[in-house]
Formats: sequence, C-alpha cells, structure tokens
Amino acid sequence: MAKKFLFAAMLVIATQHAVASGMIAGATEPTQIANNIQLALSYAEHLQQTATQLRQYQTMLTNLEKMTPSGLLDSSAQKLFNDMNMNGVFNNLRTIVVSGQKLAYSSSQIDEQFRRANPGYGNYSGMNYGQAYKDWNDNTFSAIQNSTKTVAVQSEDLASESGLMSQLSTSSSTATGQMAAIQAGNQVGIAMVGQLQKLRQLQMAQMDAQNRYSAGQMSENTAKQENMDKWINSMKDVTIQAPKTNKGWFK
Repeated sequence: MAKKFLFAAMLVIATQHAVASGMIAGATEPTQIANNIQLALSYAEHLQQTATQLRQYQTMLTNLEKMTPSGLLDSSAQKLFNDMNMNGVFNNLRTIVVSGQKLAYSSSQIDEQFRRANPGYGNYSGMNYGQAYKDWNDNTFSAIQNSTKTVAVQSEDLASESGLMSQLSTSSSTATGQMAAIQAGNQVGIAMVGQLQKLRQLQMAQMDAQNRYSAGQMSENTAKQENMDKWINSMKDVTIQAPKTNKGWFK
C-alpha cells in the first residue's frame, strides 16, 4: 500500500511540474503572428491594386486636361472623378493605412501576451518587439506626413473616413486639386508598400524568436520529464519498510 501511494504521489508531482513549466502557455501566439503576416501580405496586395487605380486615373486626368477647353475642364474633371468612384479608391487607401496600424498594435499585444506567459522570454529574445512596433507606427505616420505635406490631402485626413471624404470633396472640384490629391495618394501608396514590407519582416522575426524560445523550452521540459520518468521507474521496485514501533503504523 505504501509503495502504491508513493508512486501515485510522484505522478501528481510530475503532472504539476509539466503544467507549471509553461509548455502550454503561449502556444497560440506563433499562430496569431502567422495570421497577421498573412494579413500584412493581403494589405500589400490590395495596396498594389489601389496604386494601379490611382496611376490609371492620373493618366486619364492628364489626357482630359489636354483634350478639354479650360472653361470646361473643372466640371469635366469632377464628373470623371465621380464616374470613376475615386472617393472609394481613396477610402481603400485610407483603410489600408489604418489597418496596418491596427495590425502593428495587434502584433505588439501578442508580444506582451507571450512575455507575460513566458517570463524568461524577455532575456532570451534580445529585442523589445513592443517598442519595435511602436517605432514602426511612428515611422509610418512620419512617412505619410512627408508624402502629403505639400499637397491637398493632409495626413490627418486619413485618420477617419469622414475627414478624408470632406477633403476630397473640396479637392475634386478642380482638375488641379484632383491632380494634387492623386499625387498625394501615390506617395502614400509608395510609403505604405515599404512600411508593410518592414512590418512583415518584423512579424517574421517575432514569430521566429517565439518559436525558437518555445522549442528550447519544450526540449528542456522534455529532458526534465524524461529524468522524472526514469526516477519514477526506478522507484517502482523499491520496497518501503514500515517503521517498527510498538503501535505500528501499517497493519
């Protein structure tokens, strides 16, 4: 009876050790990062499509300026802008910018979640990904601001759909305003292509670091478990003698 009790106790201790070791904690983070990487790629693809639409419209507007008398140019340009649904194209661009910022925030939160679940990860990774994503967001804002500071659409207008639509409503009333808005959109698109590429590289580095840390922890935990199993197996054949007393503890 005493031997069975000891064996059961060792199994309980081994199970508790496996749970406390963090083998399960944080197991979903690499998957979440992989999903975010895929989203970043999707945003980049949509951005390429939007950039193509902007370039095509710029060509159309340039041709319209050549063929239309000056007195009719602005009204013709405004009609073309509406017919081609350029409000929707610019809003797609705004959505990509905002989505990229949300994606960076999400990846930062995943890093924080992983660090909380794995206290030793901070010393292992050698990089603060939370700060890296903040820097990415700041750099993205600066790139957009630089792209739009001399043209009609201001960086603040990209923060909300209503702000962008209000600015575009003014810009689209003249051919000159439209051309300035198109040039701003192209510059924002170029800036975002580079920033999304940097975002994906940062995400991939984060996923690699977390995967390597998790693999190292798993190997360490496996080795500990193997040693525990060997010790438990060695105890199976050990006979525990009841202490000899007048009363006796085991009958």
